[in-house]
Amino acid sequence: MDLVSTTDVAKHAGVSQTTVSRVLNKPDQVKKETYDKVMAAVTDLNYSLDGNEEAVPIIEKTKSISLIAGPLDDPIFIGAAPAIINYAKERGYQVNVHFVTKENELETYDAVLSSKTDGIILASVLLDDVSHKRLVESNIPFILLNSNHPGSQHSIGLDNIEAGYLAASHLLTADHQEVAWVGGPLNSSTYKDRFLGFIHALQEAKSKIRKKRLVITDTDKSSLYAVYQDLQSLKKKPTAIVAATDEIAIQLLDFYQEDGYRIPEDISIIGIGNSEIGQHSAFGLTSVGSADSLANLGQEAVKRLFDILTLDQDEAFHVNREVLLYERKTTVHG
Repeated sequence: MDLVSTTDVAKHAGVSQTTVSRVLNKPDQVKKETYDKVMAAVTDLNYSLDGNEEAVPIIEKTKSISLIAGPLDDPIFIGAAPAIINYAKERGYQVNVHFVTKENELETYDAVLSSKTDGIILASVLLDDVSHKRLVESNIPFILLNSNHPGSQHSIGLDNIEAGYLAASHLLTADHQEVAWVGGPLNSSTYKDRFLGFIHALQEAKSKIRKKRLVITDTDKSSLYAVYQDLQSLKKKPTAIVAATDEIAIQLLDFYQEDGYRIPEDISIIGIGNSEIGQHSAFGLTSVGSADSLANLGQEAVKRLFDILTLDQDEAFHVNREVLLYERKTTVHG
């Protein structure tokens, strides 16, 4: 029969492995409710230190947390980071910021985990199974902010399915028949959920779904220009585009305007994110974004992280914030 581990106890109790270790090593430092929950799991699973693994040692606090971010220009990161840093500072903690890419992913997680940081917030990060497993096994509490993984215990983000749905519906109600989607790879939950919302809106409106107008691409400038050329080569060119992010939308706007297109008379473009740059009068980008400020989103993430760090409140939670349509000058509403 397989031996029961503290990981099994943590999963059964719905708490972190660190909390299990705190209960086993320093029970006087945990709330009675948490203690009872963990000990009930210990009893249910017949867990014993004898013949099993040693209890995971309590790691000394470093008074620092790590913020791991995806793209530097991501609006969620830009809006949330100051709130995270300021709140942590008020609590006497330092925030170490790291940017992760495909090229430096291994080195970034090595650096963060070796620093013995007390907690981690991951903002708009594409988290694969290997990286997620490393985070779980580190026993360092972490929260996903506008990031996701099927095995995640703590996440806060936008209702991305609704965002894609609202963006497409806005164009469809203006009688656009040739609506295109341009977004990043679907192994990102953010892109995938926004894409699913887009498809749902088209299906609900009984609008034709044409594969050539569903564009999944890398989001660098050269890749997006190739997308623009492909869309221009279609016999039935799109009259409107839903871009998965404001950044994609702004880049497409630039391509169309350079070729003499009038926005929105010749083509309507809508983004998702409601970023500050998109709101600028130079763009006036119609977008779907959080009904709450991104600063508040960041503050909620960091407050919940500190609840886990200091109050043992590490029950699983998954928060999806409401999104709204912000209509500006890049679309015409029917």
